[in-house]
Amino acid sequence: MSASASAPGKMMLSGEYAVLEGAPALVAAVQARATATIGPAPADDPHVARDLDHAEPRYPEAARTRRLAEKELGEQAGALRIDVEALRKAGRKLGLGSSAAAAAAAAGAVFVGVGRDPQDAVSRARILSLALEGHRAVSPNGSGADVAAAVLGGVVRFRLDPATREADARDGSWPEGLVARVAWTGQAASTRELIGRVHALRDRDAAAYQAAMQRLHDESAHFAAAFQESPAAIVEAAARYHEAMDALGRAADAPIVEGRLRKVAELAAAAGGRAKPSGAGGGDVAIAFFTSDEAAADFEARCAAAEYDVLALELGGPGVKMSSAR
Repeated sequence: MSASASAPGKMMLSGEYAVLEGAPALVAAVQARATATIGPAPADDPHVARDLDHAEPRYPEAARTRRLAEKELGEQAGALRIDVEALRKAGRKLGLGSSAAAAAAAAGAVFVGVGRDPQDAVSRARILSLALEGHRAVSPNGSGADVAAAVLGGVVRFRLDPATREADARDGSWPEGLVARVAWTGQAASTRELIGRVHALRDRDAAAYQAAMQRLHDESAHFAAAFQESPAAIVEAAARYHEAMDALGRAADAPIVEGRLRKVAELAAAAGGRAKPSGAGGGDVAIAFFTSDEAAADFEARCAAAEYDVLALELGGPGVKMSSAR
């Protein structure tokens, strides 16, 4: 007998870097889903999760979250098997938050195993708390916005208290008339390396760091306000956030807005929209915003001509939920 749950990936809409300093962030679920299954599995199965105390850890965020959930609900027999292939392209990560989705799915599988619906409001709140704790135990530098999107789904308004590390995650909604497309740069980025360079800036030049972060904080607040105003305001806010991320990268000598992301932004602007990195930058994916389907189609054509992939991703949709065991 197996218990299985799935959880979506994430797309950062705004708040990159600044969310760690307390700025508001917006993050959307992406219906490319990770699946976690607790049940029988071969000993040599490469998809079985292992915590950091194992000689060869795999999906440690998921393994740790399972431990925490079982401490609360009781141990379950079987291995934890993780499938994140939907969050990859040709075996390469896309920057869609696969580790957060795996952690959320792992907690969901434990809840399914004891007969609780992960989508129930009470269960969902507990899964969020457990997945945040499990993910942070392995990756302490993240904000948790990706975990919130994986658990809650839809659009999430997220804020982190930098002093207490308490997360405030609330359901939001997608603005009527706003059209978005996700473009893959073809280059996987190292979030850890980029954050390391930003932290190095903080250590060597506190004033430059504060100036860059204040600008991002202000643009995060501007984007959050625009998200409640109009699609045109969001398009303009995306351009401003892109520029603020680029300024942070230049100050930190970090390729946050590298050549591919810069090109995607140019293609979006030529089509009448605006684009920005989604996540830490350095490659991975960009999100482009438009006020019409026609402009988005123009962007897709321009990306195809420039040999950039526009990913067929549904933004929003359900968070963690029970899945058919496989």
